Amino acid sequence: MNISIIGTSKITEAHIKTIQKNKSKVIAISSTRKNSRKITYFAKKFRIKNVFKNWKENIKFTAKIPNARFLITCRIQDNKKVLELCCKTGKKILIEKPVFLKKKEFKIYQKYNNKIFVGYNRIFYKNINFLKKEIGNLKNINVLVKCPESSVSNITKNSCHIISVLMFLFGKMKFLKRIKFKNYINCTFNSAKNVKINVFFNIKNSDNFSIEIFNNKKRYLLAPIENLRIFSKVKLTRYKSNNLYKPIIQREYNEFNNSNLKPGFDQQFKAFKNFALEKRKKIINNLTFAEKICEICNKITK
Repeated sequence: MNISIIGTSKITEAHIKTIQKNKSKVIAISSTRKNSRKITYFAKKFRIKNVFKNWKENIKFTAKIPNARFLITCRIQDNKKVLELCCKTGKKILIEKPVFLKKKEFKIYQKYNNKIFVGYNRIFYKNINFLKKEIGNLKNINVLVKCPESSVSNITKNSCHIISVLMFLFGKMKFLKRIKFKNYINCTFNSAKNVKINVFFNIKNSDNFSIEIFNNKKRYLLAPIENLRIFSKVKLTRYKSNNLYKPIIQREYNEFNNSNLKPGFDQQFKAFKNFALEKRKKIINNLTFAEKICEICNKITK
């Protein structure tokens, strides 16, 4: 499969490595940044033949190639103009999250929903998919989520990944309550399966992103999100007349491996490839999915 890239952000290189590993080809690259030094770097390192200084010329070039698809990895503020022209070609598109920062910006693109695949790579983690099967239709569970962010504005850009995982695991989420302090935002959601989800955003805190799910004796801990540990027992020991309780790990799944690919990217590109070749017509991570995540993030940060 041939891929034409528009954008030279930090994530672009990880995409190129994944594309080439999956025996696909990057046929063209361009940037929305004027005089981008990254274009030359990518073209030379990955032997990309067609380099366009004007991203519109890249779209015209790619539109004429029958089996080509687009990958959009440009700045969020440039997505609107780039996505519009790419959609008009009728070709399938993989675009990096969050696409837009405001819910209202999604509206005019919904008619292209069946053409757009949004890159929420964490929902393609093997450990996340294992967890989804493991918890199944459980209802009497408690969910605690921690999101340390550098700023409130970064929630829509970055913590949207955590919201995507929660929506993937529990389905549609209803916003119940928000308590906002200077450096903290505490939110409560109710899922379609009537699961209460408590999310704490701690600004500039020295913690890690984590999702903790409690179900009777079992505790599922994603911390960081790439590492899933399942606890089912507690070992009791005595030390200086005190009881010490140590949780025992039953199983562990680590998304990090010896591959040089970014976690989730291999599974994500395989899913996009099936979507682009129409072997898989329905996907969860379409534009509607991204819009719902954006709506939740907008309510959190308002």
